[in-house]
Amino acid sequence: MIKEFRKKPVVISAIQWTGDNSYELEEFTEGEFELDVFGTAEVWDELHDTWVMVKDGQWVIKGVKGEFYPIDEEVLAETYEEIQ
Repeated sequence: MIKEFRKKPVVISAIQWTGDNSYELEEFTEGEFELDVFGTAEVWDELHDTWVMVKDGQWVIKGVKGEFYPIDEEVLAETYEEIQ
């Protein structure tokens, strides 16, 4: 049987990777962010125990369990609204 679910309202923290703000992302992720050999970056996803590539323009989210992962700007806008 197919069931439908609505995402619970949770507050997340996020920072956008611009390609030149690695210091901010290192601080935000508490050291779980690094530049890779291909000229982009990676963030450590504790939940899945792996490094995940972060492309310029993507946001890095700190999830509800403290994990970090990248998300495209369009998906962020469709899923979350900014708190003023």
